[in-house]
Amino acid sequence: MKTADSWLTQELCLDVSDLDYVQHVMRSILDRLATDRNLLTTLVDEVVNHPARLAASRVTLLLNRLSLWEAPDHSFEIRLNMNPRPENQLVPHDHCYAFATHILTGGYVHVVRRRTNGWEGPFTGADLQPAIVTVERPGSTYALDHSMVHQAVMAPDTITLFIRGPRRKAASHAAEELMPPAQSWPEAAAPGNQPEQSRSATVDEYLTMRRYLRDRRIIN
Repeated sequence: MKTADSWLTQELCLDVSDLDYVQHVMRSILDRLATDRNLLTTLVDEVVNHPARLAASRVTLLLNRLSLWEAPDHSFEIRLNMNPRPENQLVPHDHCYAFATHILTGGYVHVVRRRTNGWEGPFTGADLQPAIVTVERPGSTYALDHSMVHQAVMAPDTITLFIRGPRRKAASHAAEELMPPAQSWPEAAAPGNQPEQSRSATVDEYLTMRRYLRDRRIIN
């Protein structure tokens, strides 16, 4: 079986200013990993043995994710996203980094929006207009810069590989007036605490996610 440091550590650093190059490398990494089931299995199995990866694996109001790999120079991180919550998919948002996504199973309607109040800082739904609408299916890969606003309305059982580059701004943004209510947020890991928009996955939640991936033949 391949080890996680076989070809991933040979990729060049993505902390560079050439966005076209960064997105090309991101897409190349995801397309290759999507066809390397043994390596993908190894990365998923290793999460529980790496405290940093387990802490970075999260249960969020949008979906669950496993943190599979972070480059030694911290210039990129690979995640595996699953368990989308369709009722919470309607919030337009941006990210702190450039990223790419490869769809493994399921699919979704992907809406990239055009901001009417500039490229930086907070925004509301009134500041956005639809720009591109696509239907993403298994096998497709796309990449976006940190300044782009988007939303992905995912079908049940959608599973995606996701890679992010280095942080390019202090905070991400979402249309706050469209955020789902707190009662739809993930339950707290500790009984008695308040629901959270995003928190680290517990070991039991990790094991449930791994079983979910095996049942759907994403990993061995």
